[in-house]
Amino acid sequence: MENVIGKTKVTDEKLFKEAKKLIGKEGAKGWNLAKETLLEQETRNSQLKEALNYIAELPEFFRPAIVSLCCKAVGGKSENTIPCGASFIMLGKAIGIHDDIIDNLRIRNKRLTFFGKFGKEIALIISDILVFKAFTLMRKNTEFGISQQTNAKILQTIDKFWFEQGESEILELQSRKKLEIMPQESLAKIKMRASELEAITRIGGILGNGSKKEIEALGVYGRLLGTASILRDELIDMLEPDVLSHRIQYESLPLPLNYAMQKLESKAALTSAILKKRLTKADLYKISKVVDEAQGIKYVADLISKTANEARSQLEMFKDKKDELQLLTASLVIKPNDWKTALSSM
Repeated sequence: MENVIGKTKVTDEKLFKEAKKLIGKEGAKGWNLAKETLLEQETRNSQLKEALNYIAELPEFFRPAIVSLCCKAVGGKSENTIPCGASFIMLGKAIGIHDDIIDNLRIRNKRLTFFGKFGKEIALIISDILVFKAFTLMRKNTEFGISQQTNAKILQTIDKFWFEQGESEILELQSRKKLEIMPQESLAKIKMRASELEAITRIGGILGNGSKKEIEALGVYGRLLGTASILRDELIDMLEPDVLSHRIQYESLPLPLNYAMQKLESKAALTSAILKKRLTKADLYKISKVVDEAQGIKYVADLISKTANEARSQLEMFKDKKDELQLLTASLVIKPNDWKTALSSM
């Protein structure tokens, strides 16, 4: 979750700080277990040790925080989610490494990605190790009193929803560099990518021994929360010149740009800019400006707001236990003044 584009804030600062504090608090134990698992791995290979240390340098609190909060929402104990939270971190980092290789992404947020630092071969090997570690960590569930039946439900959920995420990645590859992608097609792909968060929220409910109705509500909430989060990234990518340039060259076009390409008055200008061999900052600003004038950014901002509202409605049954999840959902919304300010500072 980012609240800054360059030096320009795109989320209410107070709200963002509260959400960040909550995520750090709820996700700390899961992250600590994942970090310890990486750093305590014995090896005589200095490059492997350096690689594991590099992964452990960048904390990941979001996934373990979500599974913890969903467990508590149904009356469970957050302690019971620690092994799964750590496992989700490992899976997330493994998938992230794969994505960076596929997208040829060597730098993110001014830091070398794992692929950018160690190259493709080492990155693939380490991502395999992370997947193995993720599933061996789940054996620790038994130490927390989690039954075999519950573990079976967790694995079934992972199998179902992470497969869907893989399916969405194939669709992402098939839509690369295509200028004629309908917004509805892009949105459907985004909803599929959100399957990971649905799996995590459902597993939180399972670990908390929630009812079938509660777990279903958490699952719907997770899908909507994941969708809103990805939509937010799609919007922000239009406002970061370096990221936008990379999206145009190596990935699928951001959703606001897909939307603007459907309008005759903006299509010609956008097409001529996108097809340039080298994009300057002036070109990228022009693209973002034209997309904004074509209401592409507003379209996605409205989708975020609508999706966040739908997500919040799924939490009504949890009464006083829903406030923390409501806070995370609200922190995703981007208001017009936020993106207008960011656009003017590009």
